[in-house]
Amino acid sequence: MSHPVRRLAFFFFSLLLLCLAACARLPTAPVAERLPVGSADELLKQLQARAAAVTGLKARGNVAVTSPQKNYSGNILLTAAKPAKLRVDILNFWGQSLVTFLSDGQEMNLLVYSDSKLYKGPATPENLRRFLPVVVSQEDFLAALTGHIAFQHYGKPVLLSSPDPAVYLLELTGRDLPEKVKLTVDAQTLQLLTVQWFSPQGPETLRADFSNFLSNSGISGPSEIRLVSGDGENQVRVRYRDVTFNAPLTATAFNLPVSGTIREVPFGQ
Repeated sequence: MSHPVRRLAFFFFSLLLLCLAACARLPTAPVAERLPVGSADELLKQLQARAAAVTGLKARGNVAVTSPQKNYSGNILLTAAKPAKLRVDILNFWGQSLVTFLSDGQEMNLLVYSDSKLYKGPATPENLRRFLPVVVSQEDFLAALTGHIAFQHYGKPVLLSSPDPAVYLLELTGRDLPEKVKLTVDAQTLQLLTVQWFSPQGPETLRADFSNFLSNSGISGPSEIRLVSGDGENQVRVRYRDVTFNAPLTATAFNLPVSGTIREVPFGQ
């Protein structure tokens, strides 16, 4: 066979291989199985059951707050017990508390060690905003730290049409306030991915995003929680380095010993 003929044969052989490769089908990855949900009520009950399985947590991590008025970040120790007990210690480089936030759902305390001041007042969203730059109830904030919302405050579930088959969309209405809440739920795991709160007039007032899920003590929850105000100007991000869901708590976990040099100041003064 002459040299030009061999080159032509090699060319057609290579072209044949390319055609075969183009026609070959790669094995497709198995599609994740959607958990069947028959109705909005059924989905709400499953979400409520998952939330009820988490009674509290202990965690170490980092908090970052961004707002036009103030920005700060730091390491935290966090202890929570449902329905309303919450303690957050913001630590310095040496692990000493700079600020301790403590609430039992009725009274709120904010101890600023550098100022030797203990701020006290009722546990209201307005007072909570002195610690966080977003408007959220303490019950919803505590629930968000575990990857949920305070379901006892919401009802009238409506299953919305979702263009994405990987998620369910569930709308709830506040029992005491006429606000709407839209939940984006992973269709495979039924983990909450996003929560959006809307005012009665329609605009979004708050958004919570949950990500980087991990399992601990038989409970699965997010290790990163982000709260963003409706206008996007205020944000709180919490990241857990280690977390224990339903951790046993000592009787003194929510005590706040105050020395005689600490001056008590009502919120707003």
